[in-house]
Amino acid sequence: MDPSSLTSNKEGSQGYQALYDGLQADAMPKHVTLFLDGASRGQLKDIARICCDLKIKVLSVFTFSSGKDYQNLLMSKHEEIHDVATNIMKLDLEDLSRVSVIGKRTVIPDSLLEIIRDVEETTKKNKSLQIIEAIDYTGRGDIIQACMALAEKVEHGLIQPDDVDENVFQQELETKCSEFPNPDLMIRTDGKYSIDNFMLWQMAYAELYFVEKDDFGFNKTKFIEALDAYQKRSRRFGGK
Repeated sequence: MDPSSLTSNKEGSQGYQALYDGLQADAMPKHVTLFLDGASRGQLKDIARICCDLKIKVLSVFTFSSGKDYQNLLMSKHEEIHDVATNIMKLDLEDLSRVSVIGKRTVIPDSLLEIIRDVEETTKKNKSLQIIEAIDYTGRGDIIQACMALAEKVEHGLIQPDDVDENVFQQELETKCSEFPNPDLMIRTDGKYSIDNFMLWQMAYAELYFVEKDDFGFNKTKFIEALDAYQKRSRRFGGK
């Protein structure tokens, strides 16, 4: 594959409407993961609307995760967490989007947890688009907690070790909240080229798309460009 096809066009979009009209409905990803490095909450609203229009089923959003100086980072991120929770309610998609939050909730203040629970409860019956917000989530941590859950079930005789396969394991991951837990397309913005310990199991066969950093940030045109690039690829799911 030409390496240039992994990144967005730095010279600008080819025209939003032309690209949009050229997308094929039967080749649309069911689950798109977006890293919010270069996208504002307002731009997320536009992208969520596009997902609804194009019948993309899941939009997972990577907010931030644990790191070396996490406790200090968390203190500085409380306001951002609050924005994550409250701005979802202002996406004007309440009648369309179902919101789920994954990650460690033990570090989030009770006042913000109440907002998150309210959003999840209010939107749980919506069918058009599921938005998965990852707050203090790590792929390794998800795999570890899934292993612990399965070990406990084996210990209590609920399952046998030989019963564990990929499908059984996946049902213990935090993304079990979704009918489509595995991303088809991962979009990383702002000129960064890593997956940063996000959905390591789930993204085993995801297509990766990286967007160069510029003064305009990530917007709906660049999102359509990513979908266009995705549809031009030939997915092999580990095959040659």
